[in-house]
Formats: sequence, C-alpha cells, structure tokens
Amino acid sequence: MRWRVPYTPGTLKAVSTKNGKTVLTKEVKTAGKAYQLILKADGNTITADGKDLSFVTVEIRDQNGVLVPNAKDLVKFSVSGSAFIAGVDSGDPVSLEPFKSNQHTPSNGKLLCVLQSNGSKGKITLTAKADGLQSSTIQIAARQLIKRDKAVNGFNKEKDHCKMVFFF
Repeated sequence: MRWRVPYTPGTLKAVSTKNGKTVLTKEVKTAGKAYQLILKADGNTITADGKDLSFVTVEIRDQNGVLVPNAKDLVKFSVSGSAFIAGVDSGDPVSLEPFKSNQHTPSNGKLLCVLQSNGSKGKITLTAKADGLQSSTIQIAARQLIKRDKAVNGFNKEKDHCKMVFFF
C-alpha cells in the first residue's frame, strides 16, 4: 500500500488494525538540525588476537534524539589503546571516499567504523567528532584469549573438524 501525503513537519503515525484491533503502529518524526554524534558498538569486548573486530555504528541525531537522515557532516575518528581503525563506511554505493581512512561522510545519518584488535590486551577508546556537533566517545575492552587444551562440550579442535557455511 502507498499513500501520498503532503509534507508537514512533525509526527506521522500509521496504525494497522485487524478486526477493529490495533496490530501494528509505526511513527516517524521530522528531524531537526544535526546536534550530536552517538556511538554504539556491537559489544563491549573483543579478543586481543590481532584479528577480532568491533563494529561501531555512528548516528547523527538532533537535539531530541531523532536520527537526521540528511546530515552530511564530515565525521573524524581517533582511536587509542589496543586497536586501530580497519575501515570506515557509510553504505552509500556511489561514495568515492576510501574505506581505509579516519574520516567519512554519513549516508542516511549513519556511518560504520570497524576497529581491529592490535594484538595487545587493554582498553580501546574511540572518539568521533564533527564540526559544530557534540562529539561522542566509546570504550571497548580487548581481552586475552583463553586457550584450553581439553575438549569443550565434547569437541576437540585437534581431532574434530567442522566447516563454516555462510549464507548471504
């Protein structure tokens, strides 16, 4: 279904009903001016093995916390501690900005910064800044991998083999 409605700033709410009862509601709010950066990591720890990754999402939000989809503020990253920036991307298929960089322009108000363990354990601090916006900092811990020689849950990595299959 599709409805064309004239643009008016504010809140647009759609309510789906079945047999007179509400089964789904969706609300969209008009974003104001870009105000702040918000960082969200996929977890609060990574393994200090030189390979593990942390995926940190950056969102540009207005003063009310609403995502600003048309924000084009250049976001600059700095990292300290037990990781380095493996890549940055916005998901924009026509962007010519390099992945291997410490700065990027968002698409639809979002970016992804990928951190990679440098092999040492300790604290990782990622900061994102953009001119005129409140910056954001997040901390992640890099922990040493605990190696176990004995079988875990009946699986012994030297004797048993497994194959990983990915579906896209």
